[in-house]
Amino acid sequence: MTERLLLVTAVLAVASAAWWWWSRRQGAVRAVTDTTVVASATLGAKRGYHATFVQFSTPMCAKCPPTARLLQRIASEHDNVAHIEIDAAERLDLAREFDVMRTPTILVLDGDGAVVARISGAPSEQQARAALATVPPPPSTEYLI
Repeated sequence: MTERLLLVTAVLAVASAAWWWWSRRQGAVRAVTDTTVVASATLGAKRGYHATFVQFSTPMCAKCPPTARLLQRIASEHDNVAHIEIDAAERLDLAREFDVMRTPTILVLDGDGAVVARISGAPSEQQARAALATVPPPPSTEYLI
């Protein structure tokens, strides 16, 4: 009897630790250090001049529509920020290129199309804004005399 109790306790402890680890990673913003540049033609839509949220979604993803609304709202609050949603099932080439293992996955691109941040899972509003803050400001268009 005690062996069963110990086994059940161990299984619950492992499951709790796995759930805690998974929930801590949900929506976490990670900086990207490689210099992958994505063209607008590759995405099938025009990138933003300052930044772009590229969201990979699937039709069966329950968290993808609210995430798309959140990112669209944040993008609309800023000049020159765009939101592009890509169906990962239809664009397997891009999903494989960017190692999309779950949806939603969001790539944050700077004005040149370089990936500067990545979010796996549904982000909170604060996490999405933090990801946008990682984009360096565009160069000034004013000339010094």
